[in-house]
Amino acid sequence: MVKNMKIPTMNHVFSLAIKMIVIILTVFIIAVLVVGLFHTIWEIKEFLFTKSIGQSFNLIVVNILTFLVIIELFRSFVVYFESHRFRLNTMIDPAIIFVLRELIVKLYGEQNIPWETIAAFGFLLLCMGIIRSLAIRYSPSDEKGEVRLSP
Repeated sequence: MVKNMKIPTMNHVFSLAIKMIVIILTVFIIAVLVVGLFHTIWEIKEFLFTKSIGQSFNLIVVNILTFLVIIELFRSFVVYFESHRFRLNTMIDPAIIFVLRELIVKLYGEQNIPWETIAAFGFLLLCMGIIRSLAIRYSPSDEKGEVRLSP
């Protein structure tokens, strides 16, 4: 009876440990997103009743955009957990959203934005868009037979 018992290999133990860690991290990410959502909603309620509409609107937009950046960042982590590799296009997405958030915050917060700042944001977004497009176009195929769609 003892002879039929298989001893797990280190790869199997490591794989099982990674799966458990990923499950725990996924639950943690979901909990953080739920807490962040309730915190954002709570701040929106406070802003609407304690400040003027103009100030409230600016702060609400900033908070919601920040929350969307965090969601996109966590989404890229989940994609990594599922595929067990970094994909450039899923890492560029949160960066693009973060730059867009910063641009919108600057546009809402300041009355006079120098043209150099707007041009720099535009150039940065253009570069990241090109990198993302190239990453999608020339990404290696998955071992599971995943077919890459041409843009």
